[in-house]
Amino acid sequence: MLLRKIARPMLGAAFVASGAEAVRSPGGPSAGAGASATPLPATSQTAIQVAGAVQIGAGLALAAGKAPRVASAVLAGTLVPTTFFASDFWNESDPALRTMKQSSFVKNLGLFGGVLISSADTEGKPSLGWRARRKLDRAEHLVDAEESVVAAVAKHRGDAQRMHEIVDRIPTAELKSRAADLADAARARASEAFEAAPGVVENVRQHVQETAADIADRAPAVAAEARDLAVKAGEESVAQARRWRKQLTH
Repeated sequence: MLLRKIARPMLGAAFVASGAEAVRSPGGPSAGAGASATPLPATSQTAIQVAGAVQIGAGLALAAGKAPRVASAVLAGTLVPTTFFASDFWNESDPALRTMKQSSFVKNLGLFGGVLISSADTEGKPSLGWRARRKLDRAEHLVDAEESVVAAVAKHRGDAQRMHEIVDRIPTAELKSRAADLADAARARASEAFEAAPGVVENVRQHVQETAADIADRAPAVAAEARDLAVKAGEESVAQARRWRKQLTH
């Protein structure tokens, strides 16, 4: 983004200039104020110079766009000693020095806010916090899935154990014995039916022969009776036809 390419060099240049000033004059705004200024202790001056040197390196990295988030975080850390040691306006009784240090304090405070924003700029990419939360959520989902699998396996194992118990309760030997007895009984009945089959067939054959002989004996009588019925029916038809003819002629 064009705005980042412009803003980062500007912010980095401000820290390079501030760091060079801190290295050259660790006493801050009060260094050139004359004898009325209270000199800083040697340890405080050393801390300010070290922080100024770090500001120069981190400022150049930020201006060049090399690891900008890390460089911004480092710059935010270097502002702490330079602000509280060289811009401690609350410890000054001289109005002019107090005003100078207060102005420097406000400037450092603004730079601190700028590098905080820069350190959180992900350039549209997922932040470390977002990626950490996503990995944590994924790990929780994996744990939940694993717990579900373990619960399902335990349930199936319990079902299998209950099935084994039910199978063990089935009287297999007794069922086999009953099945063998039923098979023997079926074979015995089949043998009896096979032995009785010739007698049954002979009885059926005799019954058929007797029925046929009876039909043959009764056939002439039935034929004569049918012939008499036919003759009688013919005579009645002739008589009926004569009556109809007489009725038509009269």
